[in-house]
Amino acid sequence: KGKGKGKKVDAEAGEKRGKKRKADGESGSEEEGEKGAKSKRPMTEKKKRRKEVTTLYGELINPGRERKADVIVGELLEMLKERPAGLGEYCSKDLGSRVVQACLKWGSPEQRRSVLSSLKESIGQLAVDRYGHVVVLKMLRYVALTSKQRKPSPEEKKAQEKNLRDLLEPFRGGKLHGIFYHRHGCKVINGIYFADSVNTKEKRRMFHEVAIPQSVSLLRPEVPGSKPLRELVAAKSDLSAEDRKTVMSHLREAVDKAVDKELLGYDIVHLLFQAFCEHADEAQLKDLAEKCMAGAPYLLSSKPGAEALLRLLGVISAKHRKGFLKDIKGKFAALAMNSVDYLVMMRLCSTIDDTVLLGKTMLAEWIPELESICFDKYGHRVLTWLLCPGDKHLFSPYERESLGLPAPTAIKESDKRRQELVRVLRPALRKVLQGDPLKAAADLCAKNLLIAYLSDDWDAELVESLLKACEQAAEEKDMGLLNNGATTTALLVLLKLGAADGDGGLAMPLWKRVLEPHLEKAVTSRCAFVLLALLKREGKVGEAVLKVLRSKRKTVEAALKAAKAKGAEVKGVEQLLEAMDKTSAK
Repeated sequence: KGKGKGKKVDAEAGEKRGKKRKADGESGSEEEGEKGAKSKRPMTEKKKRRKEVTTLYGELINPGRERKADVIVGELLEMLKERPAGLGEYCSKDLGSRVVQACLKWGSPEQRRSVLSSLKESIGQLAVDRYGHVVVLKMLRYVALTSKQRKPSPEEKKAQEKNLRDLLEPFRGGKLHGIFYHRHGCKVINGIYFADSVNTKEKRRMFHEVAIPQSVSLLRPEVPGSKPLRELVAAKSDLSAEDRKTVMSHLREAVDKAVDKELLGYDIVHLLFQAFCEHADEAQLKDLAEKCMAGAPYLLSSKPGAEALLRLLGVISAKHRKGFLKDIKGKFAALAMNSVDYLVMMRLCSTIDDTVLLGKTMLAEWIPELESICFDKYGHRVLTWLLCPGDKHLFSPYERESLGLPAPTAIKESDKRRQELVRVLRPALRKVLQGDPLKAAADLCAKNLLIAYLSDDWDAELVESLLKACEQAAEEKDMGLLNNGATTTALLVLLKLGAADGDGGLAMPLWKRVLEPHLEKAVTSRCAFVLLALLKREGKVGEAVLKVLRSKRKTVEAALKAAKAKGAEVKGVEQLLEAMDKTSAK
């Protein structure tokens, strides 16, 4: 037995530890009374006003509100006028910004004008405020808004112009520079520059105040706003060589400052990059690339940015190229089908020497999406460039010029680089084209890719698949996809490509297996132009076509007459008969 004295355990000690017990003399009713007293404390005037504002704001943004929106906006504006602080200070707060935005959206033209008048002196400060800059953008959208269902009256136009003048007045002189190089302010100026309601002259004036140094604009007051920035900096412009050098120096400082302030996400900054990169020398481009490549993916969001990036990609180091590929990982397929960025993908294929890295990144993402890329308006051009780079028939002068920009840091021979990339891509591309070659031939985009593929390497199996698809289409009532302008163009080009293979290429099988068995239908379709090309060929094919056409001349003429009666286009068959007569005369 232990020697220690044990404590008595009674019923009350059986309660759980940690549970608070009421002190002697306290009652539950007294505690409830104290809690009730705390909850019934009177609200301060500030909280009352806030509650009234939030109640009206909730009613205004409710789609099922019963009262008219302008009535609620009127009550809100009257309430905000009673505030001791001004409306500008109120817009710098989260709630205030949301309330004023709602008033601008749902208010009448007079109420919007009232808000603009109250905020006119504060616009410059609001433009660089976390919450206030959103109010400025909303004012830009709504103070110049007129009815889309009718033509605005002269009074409405005057009011619109006055509102815009008042709104844009703070964006002048020294204040403009401070706003432009601020994260929120640049967003506001970007919105103004790309707004439909602001005229071109005003946009250029504002942009050129940032882009052109005062030493040039003060001596040449006609320069800012007279031409786009790219034309002003060009060698053919009215500026002297010294003034042009001054402008380029100023642009260099502007793009450097934009990089330091992390403003590459705004399209208006891309215009600065475009103008500078277009006329910068190799050393200047390398210096800029060292500073900005970390944010280079932002340049992909606009055409000016992409054009600047095309030049930068030619001078960056292998390390920067690898980093850029890493930054856009997962987006290669989408970029290849983008109307602006497809050229950047083509430029990457033309400048990156590490083709193994390209195969593991860019090509690896393209292959699963290859069918979509092949039939895409821009994606097919990327693939076509790899097969037939610089083809004048397939690519515009702008594309050839953009992809022919200097690339001093790309060391590998261009043809060797291209062959290494095509070697990786060819099996997947062949699979897509062989799946339905006639569909590709009938597509305005994919037909160029099919032509380029066979031009680079004549594939007999792919040609056989195309012939089988043509045989099936010829069985249809109107010759199916064969009666298609894109298909006709593709076949005419392929016939020229196959000429080197003699009559064992595409020409003879196309005639024997597709056109001759369905001659009556073919002559009144677009296939008549294919027949015309076959007729003009020298050798066995031309002789075979002429012989059959002579023997079936009455059938062809009857088909021509029937097609004319139906009002169909018969230009092809008429040219065919005319060519047949000339050939017979010889």
